[in-house]
Amino acid sequence: MVGMKIGERVKIARQQNGLSQSQLANRMGVSQTTISNWEAGRVPLAQEWISKLEAILGPGLSKQSMEATIGGPSTVASWLSRAREQAGLTPAELAKKAGLSIPTIYNIESRRAEFPRNKTIRLLERVLGTRFDPEAARELREASEIEGLGDFEDFNPHEQKDWPDKPGVYVFYDISERPVYVGQSKSMATRMRSHQDRFWFKRPIVETGSYIPIEDERLRKQVETILVKFLKSNAVLNQQQVERD
Repeated sequence: MVGMKIGERVKIARQQNGLSQSQLANRMGVSQTTISNWEAGRVPLAQEWISKLEAILGPGLSKQSMEATIGGPSTVASWLSRAREQAGLTPAELAKKAGLSIPTIYNIESRRAEFPRNKTIRLLERVLGTRFDPEAARELREASEIEGLGDFEDFNPHEQKDWPDKPGVYVFYDISERPVYVGQSKSMATRMRSHQDRFWFKRPIVETGSYIPIEDERLRKQVETILVKFLKSNAVLNQQQVERD
């Protein structure tokens, strides 16, 4: 966290403690808006407030101890670990009941998968009998959306009836929810039909998918390029950006 502004450190420490902005605000005796303003850097933080925050969030907000908060769990990881333990389930038992893979559970709790998709969270909520905090869910959506375009929507890449027959950008994930392929087309369903005879399109390399509808061809290609660059360390990607249509 070295080099981060105090507001950014507050946000990360709050998430590592599994607290929403409202929950932290209640403990601090301030409004949720105040917490939001601190995190965004819109309002300066006096030392007395930093001390009160550290009493709740732990050391790591002052420049002398910034590194202390590195590596803690994210909001969703904290919620899942706590709810799973309260339910008395092991990761394997939870995965089976929720219809998810064991690596998915481990990856969320270890922060390897920081932005699980809405479908995954709904499945976990159903089994655990507890809701993921609505405000934290909103933050998660904001972190995973493409500004001005919206959120990615889930679909099953192994069910043709579930394929989105519209223009857009799509992402395939492996069994652990790691993104492994990015593509774009004016008809995603048509493009996916050409994937069926390819070995990498099969399980377990491709397990699930998500997409975002984008009508404009130029914008689709720009979004695809950004995603490819962002995910370039993964094994199976459209790094050559071959023609999609």
